[in-house]
Amino acid sequence: MIAVVLGPDNGLARSELKRLLAEVDPDGSSTSTLDGKTALMNDVLMAASSIGFFSAGRVVVVEDLIARLGKQGAKDRGETPDWTALLQGVPAASTLILLDPTLAALPAAVKKALPNDARVILGDPPRGAELIRWLRAEATREGVELDDRTARLIAETMYPQSWGAKANNPAFDRPPDMDVLRGEIAKLAMASWPGPIAPQHVRDLVPRGDEDKVFTFIDAAISGNLRGAVIELQKLIDAGEDPNKLLAQVSQQAELAIVMAHAGRRAPEEVGRELGLPNPKRMASIQRSVGRQSPARVAGTLGALTETDRAIKTGEIRDTLDALYAAVAAIAANR
Repeated sequence: MIAVVLGPDNGLARSELKRLLAEVDPDGSSTSTLDGKTALMNDVLMAASSIGFFSAGRVVVVEDLIARLGKQGAKDRGETPDWTALLQGVPAASTLILLDPTLAALPAAVKKALPNDARVILGDPPRGAELIRWLRAEATREGVELDDRTARLIAETMYPQSWGAKANNPAFDRPPDMDVLRGEIAKLAMASWPGPIAPQHVRDLVPRGDEDKVFTFIDAAISGNLRGAVIELQKLIDAGEDPNKLLAQVSQQAELAIVMAHAGRRAPEEVGRELGLPNPKRMASIQRSVGRQSPARVAGTLGALTETDRAIKTGEIRDTLDALYAAVAAIAANR
C-alpha cells in the first residue's frame, strides 16, 4: 500500500499518520522512518523492499520527500527524480507512507506516478459550521461546555477572514491551525472551570488574529489615513509580513471599494454575496473605509494603485516596500 499524507495543517497530518500506523503496524515492530530532506529515492525503495518480522513487508514512513524532490527542477543524486520507479516498485506486502505536512496539494509529477489504489489524505482544517462543531467537541474533551455563539466568536477572533471559507487566492489563505486552536480551548477551559466557556473569557484571553492587524492597515490605507497606515504598516513589516501580499491586498480592497462606492443604498453583505466573496460581511468594513468619499475619489485611489503597479513593472520602483509607501502616500494625497 502507498499512502500520501499532506497538510496544510501539521497537527491533522500527524494525526492521520498515527491513525495509519495503528492500522498497518499497531505495535510498531515493522516500521522504519526516513528523513526525506536527505534520503535518496533508492534508499526509500530499498527500505520498503526489505523483509520485516515473520517475513512480512515493511512499513516505511518518509517525511518531506515530496517537498524536496517533487518540485520542478529537483535533483536526486544529480538526476531527475523517477517517481514512477519508486511508487511502482514498492512490494505489495509493504506500506510506504509519504508524509508532507507543508504541502496542501500533490505536485503533478507525483500525482501522475501514483498507483490507482494509492491513498491521498489531506490534513485540511475544517471551516465554517464544521469548525464550530470541532471547537465544541474539543471543549467537551476538556470537560467544559461551549455553545455555537461562543465557538464562532473564537473562530472569528483568531481567523477573522478565513474561518468560514478558503480564500479565492490560495497564496493569501490562512487556514485555521488546529494545534493552536486546541491550545486556546484548553486555556479557556481552565479559565472557565467548572462553568461553560463564555464570550467574556474569549474577549479577555484569546489574541486577535494577524489578519485583523492586516485589515487595520488596509482600512487606514484605503481611507487615506496616512499616519495610521504608516504606523500599522511598520508593525506588519516588523512582524515579518510579506510586502507583496500586502500590496496585493490593498489593491484588491480598492477594487472592492469602487464597487461599493457605486452600490448606492444596497446592503454591503448583499453586494458581497453577489460578488461571490468567501466572507460577504467583509463589504461592510469596506463601506466604512470608503465613508463619504465620492465615486470619483474612490476611483482616484484605484488610479494611485494602478500608477504604483506601472512604476513597478517599468522598473521605476524596484522594491515592493517602497511601492507600498508610495501607494499609501498617493492615496492620502488623492484624498
